[in-house]
Amino acid sequence: MAAIKTGGIFLHLFISKGSACFREYVQNGFNVFRIGTVQKAAIAALLMVLLYVPVTGQSIKAAGRFYFTDDFEKTTRGGRSQFWIEDHTGDDWNIVALAKNHVYGVRATAERSYSWLHVFERDVDLTARFYIKEAEPEEALLGFSVRFNSKEALTGIWYDLSEKHWYISERRGLDFTERVLVTSPVVALKPGAWQKVRIIARGNRLEFYCNDMKKPLMVTDALTHDSPGRVAFCARQAQVYFDDLVLKLLSRQGRVNKGVLEYNLNPEDGKFREGASVIEKKNGELVLLHRSEEYHSTDSGATFKGPFPITWPYNNDAHHSMLRLRSGRIIKMVAEYNTTGKHAFDAPLRYRAKISEDDGKTWSDAGVTWNDFVPDALTMNDKITQMPDGRIFFVITRRTHVDQPARGHKSVIYYSDDEGKTWKESANDTKSITKLDHYCESKVIYTTDGKLRLYTPWSEAPGIHYAESSDNGVSWKGDHPSDSLKNSRSSFALIEDPYAPKPTFYMVWVYDDLYASLINYLPRDRLALARSYDGKTWEYLMDVERWVSPNVKAGRRAIVQILDPSLTATKDYLFITIGRSEKEGKQGHNEQRLRLYRVKKADLEPYRDWPSVY
Repeated sequence: MAAIKTGGIFLHLFISKGSACFREYVQNGFNVFRIGTVQKAAIAALLMVLLYVPVTGQSIKAAGRFYFTDDFEKTTRGGRSQFWIEDHTGDDWNIVALAKNHVYGVRATAERSYSWLHVFERDVDLTARFYIKEAEPEEALLGFSVRFNSKEALTGIWYDLSEKHWYISERRGLDFTERVLVTSPVVALKPGAWQKVRIIARGNRLEFYCNDMKKPLMVTDALTHDSPGRVAFCARQAQVYFDDLVLKLLSRQGRVNKGVLEYNLNPEDGKFREGASVIEKKNGELVLLHRSEEYHSTDSGATFKGPFPITWPYNNDAHHSMLRLRSGRIIKMVAEYNTTGKHAFDAPLRYRAKISEDDGKTWSDAGVTWNDFVPDALTMNDKITQMPDGRIFFVITRRTHVDQPARGHKSVIYYSDDEGKTWKESANDTKSITKLDHYCESKVIYTTDGKLRLYTPWSEAPGIHYAESSDNGVSWKGDHPSDSLKNSRSSFALIEDPYAPKPTFYMVWVYDDLYASLINYLPRDRLALARSYDGKTWEYLMDVERWVSPNVKAGRRAIVQILDPSLTATKDYLFITIGRSEKEGKQGHNEQRLRLYRVKKADLEPYRDWPSVY
């Protein structure tokens, strides 16, 4: 017998020779009655219907991960949807009351205004209704987008109100121009009336239906923008209402996530930015540091002001490593060089701990990790942690066999028991525990069985590895793969949540298959978020970002690369930053732009099964 619960009803399945019988048990009642008998051949289909429970715009459950609906009824009029996102500085989209119904409306804007769902899926089946309230006929446009990676990388279905026709177009990024794939005959939409559309995108084919759901108005088999992406509404110079969205995720890889805000910092200045660090001050303000720049937020990360010249300790090292200690002080590791002024990337250095007792206003010197200045040492952002007993760990990367053309890397671990005043080096580094030539950008956390783990994302292996310590980090043993944590030679972020009532760790990393390097060099197109309650076993929470791009014009290097994530937990949110390249550039990482994601912790739901396509 198998039991399935749907809403307030339990269905019990009794299988016998050649047939099956379903009986319905109504909660809070005692009547049991026979629904009917079906042949075994029909059982699988019926079970799929029962299990394919839709996810509404008000609650997400793992069982309904591939089916999302939103009629906007449970959102307060004038409020913001918890699923739909718009430009973080905009206020164009709101819930509107219309004839006793709630709908999602956009005001007339001079430029295209988008609102999107945080979901990453290539193949989708979408239906929705829309209503044109009013519009400027010469400039008005409305539309829907699938595979929405950015405003310059998407597949769009548009209605031009002046020309009175629909058209399908796509653009693959800033390095590409928009291509119109197909245009419909004249379609005069009735003003003041609801219209219904359906979009089916699968592979290189897209079918579009308007009002007549039996016959497509437009069909194209010429899609080339084949990245998983978001789903979006759009309008320009028109006040439009949208309602009754039904979204089926046909690729069965993504999920519509709740409570996410995402945006680029300073997209207008075109400056190369990759990697950042965020820390929360005691008054709730946020400070974001990016190299020699500083940003501030007083609205829980909804916006950041800046960049300003950095006021926190900094000495032209590439990345910041800082941490709020259990005592309330802030520790920041700062590079010291044996020369002043500009220096080479691999100039000899050492790291000094700086301590602030007033939330970054003033700083005092603590100890150095080592006394001499050594070359070929570096650290990525926030490779510093503190254990429950107060011990602080700081991990650096050292290049090995530097006199050879192909350099290896290892992680060297330092620890302090007096909040950075003095430092000791672990008895062994990672060169002694692995045969891998690259093994670096590591970070230490504790596990609930009393041991420590050194997680390492950057190696030749196809996933994140870890070593263990049974003596509180004095020495390290073993090189173990974490099979589920696929990774493609890229850094990661790993933290303990200081607000959680029990040990809770979060990790963000580039969740890619290293062996896809046969297609392009080091794919870095998917950022994942996972959680652990013991430091050892991990549950998949969401795709934070996903954008599969074409390669650069000359070479196998992808245009879009996700780099150097950071992760910070406040009472209500996780803050994630990355560098994301959106167009080709002269540097190996192309034109990186600093991007921030704010994720509401209360809305996080683990996947039932890990995604299998990287």
